[in-house]
Amino acid sequence: MDETVEAALARLGLRATTLLEPDRWLAVALDGAGHQVELQAMDADVQDDALVARVARLRGLRHDHLVRLLDATELTPGRIGLLVEHVEGLSLAQIRAARAPLTDGEAATVTIPVAGALGALHDAALSHGAVDATTILVRPDGRPVLCDLRGVVVGGSAPRDDLVALASAVVAQLPGDDVHLLAGGLVLRDALAEALGHPSIDAAGLAQACVRAAEPEPVQLPDAGALASLALLSSARHAPPVATRRSSRRRFPTGLVALGCVAVLALGTVGWRLHSVPASSPVTDAQDPVHAAVELSRLRAAAVGAGDEAGLGAVEVADSPARTADSTLLVSIDPARAHGLVADVQDAWLVADDGSRGSTTDVAVTSAMSSATGVGAPRTVVLGLRWTDDGWRVWDVKDPAG
Repeated sequence: MDETVEAALARLGLRATTLLEPDRWLAVALDGAGHQVELQAMDADVQDDALVARVARLRGLRHDHLVRLLDATELTPGRIGLLVEHVEGLSLAQIRAARAPLTDGEAATVTIPVAGALGALHDAALSHGAVDATTILVRPDGRPVLCDLRGVVVGGSAPRDDLVALASAVVAQLPGDDVHLLAGGLVLRDALAEALGHPSIDAAGLAQACVRAAEPEPVQLPDAGALASLALLSSARHAPPVATRRSSRRRFPTGLVALGCVAVLALGTVGWRLHSVPASSPVTDAQDPVHAAVELSRLRAAAVGAGDEAGLGAVEVADSPARTADSTLLVSIDPARAHGLVADVQDAWLVADDGSRGSTTDVAVTSAMSSATGVGAPRTVVLGLRWTDDGWRVWDVKDPAG
């Protein structure tokens, strides 16, 4: 990882554990308490009095649907890091990638409280400046929260810009713009458009428009199977892979991904299938589950990228949670999105066994997914492996925090 970030976190008694996206890290306290925070890095000048004033106002702001700014630190001249409350949840973009469009009631549940958070910012002479489907998280309890504070610190946007961005982000999660014509009557899409048509609209007015248009209802989060598939295909943030940290764990050269790309492209031209694993594969070494997890990650991505149901048999245990999730994924995913999918594995390590997983061996794997449509930021998942007559196979896929 960036040495300046590593050093800054160490000064604050923190250690980076996961790169969430470019310039955004999850860090844990070194005191052993397990407290987690996020570091959001950005280009900024600490000599800018207006910026310092925005940071001060933001630090004093509290709202249930806006992450808290805990502190700010200079990383290098011209670059600062914001220490931000870490919130577990899925972004609207992740939710939409794993399930059907939101209903009007679900969209109202997102829009109303987020508008309230924007209103609190606006009352403090601040604006968010980065509202979109990736910066609105929905917690496991269904509460939405704005998670990225860098746009607030930068400044420069207007309150109305925030409201337009919020409405656009929510409308993009609804069914196509002609579907509502079948039902008739006032729907959320129309209500948001009408509200934004008023030049003096504010956050409270936007929230009221939602209240009048739709009865809020809980946001249905994707089930575990859909989330396992989402973890594999998480490439929504289009940025080059970045090494996550120094450690004694297994590190894997990114040059191998080029060979992987060639192999995946070959699938489409000669119809090759991943029915078997060579005898010399790391997958068949009972003493090396870490290297097996790396190989299985690559094989799994290639099978999904090729739409190869049979190929999953060389990767996953039959009738396992992982196999069920990926079989469902192959039916539902847009082939153009998955075409040429490659896993660029950068780090892998054995997860400590607490005795609760029985015959399952857990290995954490950090990788970036790339396909014909883009390259994703690195993401860490935990592969639950089981030893079979054919070697290591994936039983389930979990989030490290889960």
